[in-house]
Amino acid sequence: MNQPDNTVPTVLLIDIGNTNLKWSWLDNRKLSSADSAPHESDAFAKIAANCWGDADTPDRVVVANVAGREIEQHLSDWSQNVWGVTPEIVTTSAQALGVVNAYENPAQLGVDRWLTLVAVHGRYPGAACIVDCGTAITIDVIDAHGVHKGGLILPGFELMRRSLLERTNIPRVDVACGKQLLAKDTATAVAAAGIHAAAALIERVIAKTAQELGARLTLILTGSGSRKLLEVLESTGTVIPDLVMVGLAMIATDGEYPK
Repeated sequence: MNQPDNTVPTVLLIDIGNTNLKWSWLDNRKLSSADSAPHESDAFAKIAANCWGDADTPDRVVVANVAGREIEQHLSDWSQNVWGVTPEIVTTSAQALGVVNAYENPAQLGVDRWLTLVAVHGRYPGAACIVDCGTAITIDVIDAHGVHKGGLILPGFELMRRSLLERTNIPRVDVACGKQLLAKDTATAVAAAGIHAAAALIERVIAKTAQELGARLTLILTGSGSRKLLEVLESTGTVIPDLVMVGLAMIATDGEYPK
């Protein structure tokens, strides 16, 4: 488990996703690689003890949460009871660190998406398409001036596959989906359709917005399915595994891009 040098002030960064709990340590601007664990609200104290029970007390705990108020409260209670540290909950705003939110109601934009926008704008100077591929797949576009142009949300690969299998008699077989577009068995056809559908939508977003902006977009991918998705895309992209953590670190340090 990654743990910081306890001789300097440390920040524990926590990303509570729809399925998994992820965390990194920020130590003197250096960001550790992320650890993760599945989360369940009714067993949070046990999960937290397993994740951080042996860790030194952090100076700050900074949290991004899309999994609901209940698990956020469990985390807050545990952190205060065990460490005496009140977590700082990051929320989406109308603008921050040079990024302008496209939503009419800024709070409706998921904080995970907001943090990827902040992270990418802090590192890449031009327009970009950001894809976060996890339980859900989100696609967002930001221009060279930091203005969010909007985005899309669709089910992740497993959700697409599961929704079809639950309503049909198609065999429930786990398969490894490769680059080939057209499958030669039913199970592979189901798995391949999901990943290629997502890839096609991403290519369309890149083509249309590049034309509208009059600029080439940098494609950045993150999330558990990002490398699998990149394999079938025609566009060249860069995978940054812990992009939400990078954005969280920047918010925690007033805009400093972590090492």
